[in-house]
Amino acid sequence: MAVSVPWLAVGSVASGLGSLYLLAQLREHRGKPGADWFVATIATITVWCVAYGVATLVADPTVHLALEMVVWLCLTWIGFFFLAFALGYTGRTALLEGWVFRAGLAVPVATSALVLTNPLHGLVWQEFRVVESLGGAAAEYAILPVGNVAVLVAMLFVSFGTLLVFDTVVSYGPLYRREAIAVGLSPIPPGFALLAWAGGVGPVASLTTVMFLPHIALDTYAFVRSDMFEFHPATRRAGERAAIDDIATPVAIVDVDGRVVNLNPAAERMLAVDKQPALTTPLGDLLVGDSVSADGQPAQVTVENGGSPREYKVRQTELRDESGTQLGYTVVFQDVTDEIRRERRLEVLNRFLRHNVRNEGVVIQARAELLAEDLTGEHADYAATIGAAVDRLVESGTKARTLSEVGADDEALVSVDLRRAVTAAVDGLTDVHGGEVTVSVPETLALTTQPELLDVLVENLVENGLEHADDATVDVTAATDGEDVVLTVSDDGPGVPEHELAVLERGRETDLDHGSGMGLWLVRWAATALGGTLSFDTSDGTTATVRLPRDRTASGP
Repeated sequence: MAVSVPWLAVGSVASGLGSLYLLAQLREHRGKPGADWFVATIATITVWCVAYGVATLVADPTVHLALEMVVWLCLTWIGFFFLAFALGYTGRTALLEGWVFRAGLAVPVATSALVLTNPLHGLVWQEFRVVESLGGAAAEYAILPVGNVAVLVAMLFVSFGTLLVFDTVVSYGPLYRREAIAVGLSPIPPGFALLAWAGGVGPVASLTTVMFLPHIALDTYAFVRSDMFEFHPATRRAGERAAIDDIATPVAIVDVDGRVVNLNPAAERMLAVDKQPALTTPLGDLLVGDSVSADGQPAQVTVENGGSPREYKVRQTELRDESGTQLGYTVVFQDVTDEIRRERRLEVLNRFLRHNVRNEGVVIQARAELLAEDLTGEHADYAATIGAAVDRLVESGTKARTLSEVGADDEALVSVDLRRAVTAAVDGLTDVHGGEVTVSVPETLALTTQPELLDVLVENLVENGLEHADDATVDVTAATDGEDVVLTVSDDGPGVPEHELAVLERGRETDLDHGSGMGLWLVRWAATALGGTLSFDTSDGTTATVRLPRDRTASGP
């Protein structure tokens, strides 16, 4: 049978060339969610179209049968590949990697085996022969129920995948409305042509391969011209799982290039934008006053949107799907404006205490001493009282400066001989305050800690016991308890007032409820900075118990 080059062969090969072009355009998207499965889908279309186009030129039954088997293999696998693409592209990788989908792999595998062995059992088709149709060679045979089921399953896979893509992409709103329509329409032409052929409607030759031309054109528009692989739904789907909409903290979801995929309402207010117009815009372009790069690194930015500048700490967390593929970042903005303003006020106060109060106190002390020397009687007592009050004020200023610096620097952790450290800390305190201090610490007891903070802790605990009673006796003891060192400072004084302990436990003072000095605050914060705990017992005098880790390097800062 003489066969000229039919238009069906030209159309089929044209579809194959079009799919090859699409494959070339998709190379840069390899590795992105669903992209590899989409490449497999388009490659299958390429083989299908070329094999069918060549078959229209071949009248030999044996060769034509081999080419027809290739077409059936492509038909068998294309639905599976397209469904896998849809699951990966829309961020449903848990389903893609689950046992149900893997079990579904048995369908194309079993169908392929039946197609390749059909000449032996004739379960897929029978009565194969080559006839002329539409100006070329075509295979005519009776498709049996197994073959019809194979066609139906392939169509169901494609239909379900199309619905997934269409539904997910439409959820982007106007961002990809036209592209979503293109995706939804692309399977229709070849799908109807395949069903018509399988149902025996129309000519013997199948028009499916020719109908792949509009399919390829629509996919090229959706996935290449409009960069649908650049802004894939998997990023947004993973971001939605983070449940960010209901929290008051501004949160933005960006892709790996820093372009906005989602914003929660708090972020919209912070950036003074509406979410839909902001989609795909680089996050840095929305920050008036500063910028932030999507590199996963923390940062601090000043945002001027919508009014006075606000300071934000920026924390970025990698956003990954179930398979571990990085899709972007969750960017959290923590408003630290008030915290920074407090820190700046404390810096000013610290400088004031460091210089003005100390310097002026020294001047007053010197003048009070001169007056006490020159005056007698009641006036000399007044001068001495002024000097004592200024002494206490200067001491409070010194402690306040120490308090502001506790834990400010990461002092190196070293091994400390506890007995020697305690003895050095209390040395000279009795000369100032009177009383007696006894130290009962084992000679071999050592701990890895920050010696300067330890000195602040011990000195102020002992000083607190000495200064609140005449001729007070303060006992300092220490012992090990598992991985901890328990340091105890006991005195026989009146005991720390309950309201001062309540202030320490609450962690803040009020106008009506406050402590009488800075010493206990230093103790509390030093203990915390050393990774320890502090407790008081005032049933008989005051007993302060501090539990410290023997090795800060093991317990952490």
